[in-house]
Amino acid sequence: MGMDPWSPFREVMADPLQWARSWKDRTGGKVIGHLLPDVPEEMIHAAGALPLALEGARVTASKAQASLPGYTCSHAMGLLEMGLAGQLDFLDGLIIPYVCDTTRNLYHTWSHTFPQSRHEFLRLPKRLYHPSAREYLRAELDRFGEALGRMTGRYPSLENITLSLSVYQKSRSRLRKAYALHRERPSIWTWERVNLLMASAMKAPREEHLSWMEKLPWEIDQGRKPNGRVPVYVRGKIWDPPGILEMMDELGLLVVGEEMVCGFRSIAGDYGQGDPLEALVSRLISLPLYPGYHDEPGRIVQSFLDRVQESGAKGVIFLNPKFCEAAGFDLPDLQKALEKEKIPALVLETSTRGVSPAQIRVRLEAFREMIGEDLL
Repeated sequence: MGMDPWSPFREVMADPLQWARSWKDRTGGKVIGHLLPDVPEEMIHAAGALPLALEGARVTASKAQASLPGYTCSHAMGLLEMGLAGQLDFLDGLIIPYVCDTTRNLYHTWSHTFPQSRHEFLRLPKRLYHPSAREYLRAELDRFGEALGRMTGRYPSLENITLSLSVYQKSRSRLRKAYALHRERPSIWTWERVNLLMASAMKAPREEHLSWMEKLPWEIDQGRKPNGRVPVYVRGKIWDPPGILEMMDELGLLVVGEEMVCGFRSIAGDYGQGDPLEALVSRLISLPLYPGYHDEPGRIVQSFLDRVQESGAKGVIFLNPKFCEAAGFDLPDLQKALEKEKIPALVLETSTRGVSPAQIRVRLEAFREMIGEDLL
């Protein structure tokens, strides 16, 4: 009996930090950790290092609460907790992107707490549609490349970035196919499995990850069609609490669109024309706006509504991290627009601090019954 083709991905996700630490010990390679979203992994790859996406949302905080305000979201609180616990001491560098006030405060706290560590603040533009945003982002990526060179000892040259773009384009193309197969054959390509692929891609070497994906059952005629499943659209940051992916599969919810930074948003967008840095700029600017970015309120609402309607979803689920002000800013306007279009919505507040997975399951089940009455 052959090896389960899904096992390499499960091994990575069983303990991503230990897997990366072991990879470093085995290969002698560099590991650069980064907080989500929108850190250009391609540039870290081009600098000869393994990009390791870090998620603090599922970490129970104890020490970190003495350094950050209690109203800090679990993503930031959890990252600092991992640092204080020594779990990130094997990293050769850490990248914290500027996407909200919390990540900015986290960077300054990290600098104060770990002054000897190598860390960098990626100053992403807040207004991506501003006329000067492209020029600014290009200059920031130039600066970011110099910082990576200091961390890894290898500057990410344009030639190496071009090679990295090719690897990442192949990876994202394959992951998009997995995403499409979930809609067509969810009994084999479950939502838990598809997100296992996407999450592990942000924690393992892309070339190795690509070779693992080649061994998966890509034949399109496998599995049952999604009869009786209710199509939903999900907006949030990461899949939290633990087990929510399996909940959706078990409850017959078919995710036909989502905006998670560790989900489809991580594989969306194509590279533009021009040199590799310009190509990276084009992709980053083309992505659906993360809640921490700014735009005209009307355009934010309409673009979101267009994505929901194009997906064919019968309902929308908001997974809002507790204490995330950015996620809450747009919520009333988005809810009002959905209500006007008679699209049901469910808002779930997620956190490792005081949120019950069992309660979330009950609410998801009730929502599924409400929007899927005609399928019963």
